[in-house]
Amino acid sequence: MHIRDIGIGAEPPGFNSRLSALEKMLDDYAGFGFRLVELDPAWFGVIIAGELRTPQVERIVGVLRNFDLRYSVHGLERLNLAYDPRHELCRAIMLAQIEFCRRVGAHTLVYHSGLQALGDVGRGVRLSLLTDEELAEGAAREVAAFKDIAPVAADAGVTIGMENGDPHLWEYTVLDKFNRPRAELVKHHPRLRVGPIVRQLEAIDHPNAGMTLDIAHLHLAAREIGFDYLDAVSEAAPWVRHLHVNDNFGILDRGIDSEIDRWAFGEADVHLPPGWGRIPYPDVFARLPDYQGDLILEIKAGFYDHLPEVLADMRERLAGSGAKGGETSQSR
Repeated sequence: MHIRDIGIGAEPPGFNSRLSALEKMLDDYAGFGFRLVELDPAWFGVIIAGELRTPQVERIVGVLRNFDLRYSVHGLERLNLAYDPRHELCRAIMLAQIEFCRRVGAHTLVYHSGLQALGDVGRGVRLSLLTDEELAEGAAREVAAFKDIAPVAADAGVTIGMENGDPHLWEYTVLDKFNRPRAELVKHHPRLRVGPIVRQLEAIDHPNAGMTLDIAHLHLAAREIGFDYLDAVSEAAPWVRHLHVNDNFGILDRGIDSEIDRWAFGEADVHLPPGWGRIPYPDVFARLPDYQGDLILEIKAGFYDHLPEVLADMRERLAGSGAKGGETSQSR
């Protein structure tokens, strides 16, 4: 592995979206020793009805310029280029996100793979499960969209990383409502596995479209669905352009959305510091020997005071795995 930088997924304490809070947060991150921060445009209201609001973006850029930091961008989690029927709006939002990346100087945009077809059903927007034909059409629609979008990203100097997903109890509840077996979850939520994302990337066939491997999501999926976790990391490895890293116990949630309420029970995607859960990080890193890129620590704001030690620990873990790069030592 060759890690360019260890970054932190920005998590404003108390979800304070004021620019003064952004400035304070970035100052803290820089003081902790981070050189890379992953931003989320959803916090700042910069995309409204599919359009990028330039004045707001320029104010954010004015804050970012005060710091010697690199940036990546985590796109909107709701965005779905496969199964959202408002396809043209979703394309517009995706293009707005790419332009946001260009303006803030971010070279990576994380996009949650659209291969999750239960969202509208779970929210009551749709009253039936998608048919096999609709599932196939949606997957093809996302590929077609990326064939158009990836060249735009390339012109902006941006690589898009399609992120794998994690399972949730509410998805099983939806299947139960329609008397479908739990084993069908992977049919309606294919991004739980690496293979469907890889097949899409093969079809897109563009150097600016790759995979964001969320190591913690994959751990939950492997434990819940029942596939070999480390073999899945190896399957993803040739396509990985970006890494999301945190820890969990591989336990399905019990219908509680608040992570604060899940920490004590050790369930679901709790975004713990690596080493606090059960993910075998030495084995994971051993399956990514050729990875070259950044590593983003997705750690929730509840662990904010631990970030300096989390960064130091990750540097030690990477050094112990033989990884190379400027962030495997304390020097800058």
